[in-house]
Amino acid sequence: MKKMMTRFGVVFGLIGLFVLGACGTEKEAESAAVPQSMEPVEAELTVAATAEKGEAVPLSVTVTQDGQPVDDADEIKFEVWKNDAKEESEMIKASLTKDGVYEAETTFAEEAVYTVQVHVTARSMHTMPTTNVTVGHPETAAEAEEEESEHHHHAGADITLDPKEATAGEEQPFMVHVMIEDEMLAGAEVQLEIFQDGAEKHEWVKLEEADTGMYKGAHTFAESGAYNVQVHVTKGHDIHEHVMETVNVK
Repeated sequence: MKKMMTRFGVVFGLIGLFVLGACGTEKEAESAAVPQSMEPVEAELTVAATAEKGEAVPLSVTVTQDGQPVDDADEIKFEVWKNDAKEESEMIKASLTKDGVYEAETTFAEEAVYTVQVHVTARSMHTMPTTNVTVGHPETAAEAEEEESEHHHHAGADITLDPKEATAGEEQPFMVHVMIEDEMLAGAEVQLEIFQDGAEKHEWVKLEEADTGMYKGAHTFAESGAYNVQVHVTKGHDIHEHVMETVNVK
């Protein structure tokens, strides 16, 4: 009798495991059958429009999908840069503080207009809203800087970019000639800022000095179209010149 009861116990145990396994499989199938929402992930960026130099400024973004908070975002980062200096931007990781709200903070070092862009990656979607923050009184600071630069700035810079045509998918060599006050400028830092109208991403190419006042480098354009190429020329604190050209890519 005892052996029979043991056998019955084993049988019932196996049946129980089978039933639990079947239920688990059924639940997994039901979960897999529920489609992910196709509604876009939305991000509402909240940052003060004005701030003071040196003060801590909160950065906040509310992430939702179909009106519901998103608490399982893959990555939330704030990118902050002074206008016209995106290559020096700072990335700040955000943390979830409450339903769908991710926060961080930053401090602005100068009186200027800054751009704050949040990069939201969630549920296989990506969105990047931006806003501007005016720190201090940049107009006054800019006037003072311009007055100071009048004593040091070299006027009459002649900057030439060659060529102004390229082929998509092929490495294109570039040469930049720089003259200031009728003399070739040696020892400068020369960079190309490359972008298309409306594009958020700007690519930078640093050129090397091939000869006195002649700087060379290369870039490969991924697609055809008209590209803005801004040539930046700097040397120490005294010289900062730039010129915008258009390169047509076939």
